[in-house]
Amino acid sequence: MKFLRLALLASLLPGAALAVPVFLPSRDVAVTYSLAASGRAAETYTLHYDAADQLARVESPTGLYVLANLPAGQAQVVVPALHATVQAPDFSALTGEIYKADGATFTPLGSGKYAGLECQKYLVLDKNGTATACITPSGVVLHFSGHNAQGSAELTALSVAYAPQPAGSFAPPTGFSDITLPPGALAALLSQQ
Repeated sequence: MKFLRLALLASLLPGAALAVPVFLPSRDVAVTYSLAASGRAAETYTLHYDAADQLARVESPTGLYVLANLPAGQAQVVVPALHATVQAPDFSALTGEIYKADGATFTPLGSGKYAGLECQKYLVLDKNGTATACITPSGVVLHFSGHNAQGSAELTALSVAYAPQPAGSFAPPTGFSDITLPPGALAALLSQQ
């Protein structure tokens, strides 16, 4: 499951070293992705991103969605069926790994094209696995395919729309209750995605 989270977050966060390409969108954007993982059929997710405030909303095919405040390292899961939000455990350690690219090296492989946009392809190697990524000049990950000891994942942009994102998209709906789940319950809920 950590590899899937890294694949999704890789579409959002920058690397810190100069040798690491920037993969934090520099403009507001909405991207629809196909995400396939080991032993699971591909599913469609949509990322909405507010570049100025570094806020993200990731919508799953089941109706759940995650609201993330990247600078604060905070996230919450919105569960419309329960009319509730669940605070995610602190994920600052995970975002920290991505901000630092987890010690990965990036080797340019040429150009690529996904969802009608040009991108730079990279071979990404780190101590835990191997991947390829294709990133636009504006920092949008259009393709990511990788594997490690926990399995493999492939993320492919199906459509990209650069446009201002409504501020209300990054806040939970009015009137939703904030609930607390027992340890492990949130992970179980998300693993059903």
